Amino acid sequence: MREYINRNFKVIETHLKRRTKKLSKLNSNSINEEFKEWKDPLFDKDLIWTLPDLTRIERYKNFCRSIKKEIS
Repeated sequence: MREYINRNFKVIETHLKRRTKKLSKLNSNSINEEFKEWKDPLFDKDLIWTLPDLTRIERYKNFCRSIKKEIS
């Protein structure tokens, strides 16, 4: 999972470099600051929590059973 996330960060970073060239300085700086928060070194040591894909009814029902609560 961590490799997948690191790979996605690289893709986002390359897109970000291209995108910030087309933006104003102020917008570019704000986007870069936001991205720096994502690249926090503590992220590598923390556990990764993901949300399940609940787009299928079977998965949704299974998730509700696992948390023992019906979500309306």
